[in-house]
Amino acid sequence: MTASGRFPLRLHWITALLCVVLLVTNAEPASAWGWGRMGSMDTGSATDPMNPTPPAGRLQEVAPPGAVQQLQAALSGHHPQLKLISPADGTVLQSGQQTLVLQASDWPIAEDPELGLGAHVALQIDDQPPLRFSEADSGRLRIQLPALTPGSHRFTAYAAMPWGEAVKTPGASLQWHFDQLQGLAGTQPAPDSPWLAVVSPADLGSGEPLLLDWLIWNAPLQNLREGDGRWRLRISVNGDSFLVDRQESLWIKGSGNGPGRVQMELLDGVGEPMSPVFNNQLRAIPHHPGSRPVWMQSRLSDEQIARLLGDIVMKEESPTPEQAAQAVPSDEPEPEPATEPQVAQEPVALEPMVEPIKEATVQEVTAADNPSSEEAAPEKAPLEDVPPIAQSAPEPPPQQQTPQAAPSSSLGGSARELLNADGTQR
Repeated sequence: MTASGRFPLRLHWITALLCVVLLVTNAEPASAWGWGRMGSMDTGSATDPMNPTPPAGRLQEVAPPGAVQQLQAALSGHHPQLKLISPADGTVLQSGQQTLVLQASDWPIAEDPELGLGAHVALQIDDQPPLRFSEADSGRLRIQLPALTPGSHRFTAYAAMPWGEAVKTPGASLQWHFDQLQGLAGTQPAPDSPWLAVVSPADLGSGEPLLLDWLIWNAPLQNLREGDGRWRLRISVNGDSFLVDRQESLWIKGSGNGPGRVQMELLDGVGEPMSPVFNNQLRAIPHHPGSRPVWMQSRLSDEQIARLLGDIVMKEESPTPEQAAQAVPSDEPEPEPATEPQVAQEPVALEPMVEPIKEATVQEVTAADNPSSEEAAPEKAPLEDVPPIAQSAPEPPPQQQTPQAAPSSSLGGSARELLNADGTQR
């Protein structure tokens, strides 16, 4: 075969090979997710994805409470950002208490002593319920980590609404892992694998409506075109189930006001369960009889909203005048306890000095008018004893001395001559 004949043959084979390559390439569409090559994921390209289903049976999706909508509007202008300061992601922690430092910006962390928790930061370790923090120094949170079991642990932190819902704007949440003593393979999701963090139900909710909320890490993009469903979340409330395909919280009625349960399962597009850990979780519905948080009300006042967002603090009640008088010490010196009894006793000591004199004077006057009486002479003896009694009594101060009143008797003649001007016997 000549060279000119071999060239068309080669061209024919090259063209056929290119066609085969193009056919193979078009048969497998490009993947939009970063999940890796995991079993049932590729089946989504050959099988129609499961359609989401609304709550059914006893369950009904409802609007959030009025107070929640007010707070959502008040917080809509904030764009929280969280950052891990220390320890760094992947750190191997040693035994002993560890301090976690987070930086939060553009988020009004607050808590009111009467109204309760306001906007805050939540921290979840593995599949445990959230820990909540409402104190920060210039946006920096210093958290004492609880005791960790040896091995690997996954952490999730997010800016949270007063009712516990996670803020889902970019930068409002982050996740990392620590190893206690050393890492333990098979206990944590792979770095690029999807995994579920159940946000609510948790400790804050009580009664109806019930908040259902979650975060899905490494969730692939979906719903960009028809039939490209990559994941589904199956939620079961007391046995009634439904499917969702979006990371948006729900408010549900029909769960009852007593204890209950919520199960969340992360599935792929065709309904097969995801194998990594944390993707099938069960939570108890909290039950607090007789207690309803303030955000469950139909409406909040402007002052209540400001207090929950940390704009104002509760003013202390002003003390009454009586309380103020007790709290402020008086500048006037207290009177000496001995002064008052001394003044009160002085007139008492003087009264017996005047009365016996008056009685004795009257008796002598009577004896003078009756000189024949034999008992008149002995009556003079007691009168002579009166001056010594008067001398033995302490002399009162001049300013406190009570002047003795002159006798006002209407006696006259020889009887009046027996008395001095001050009332004493001559």
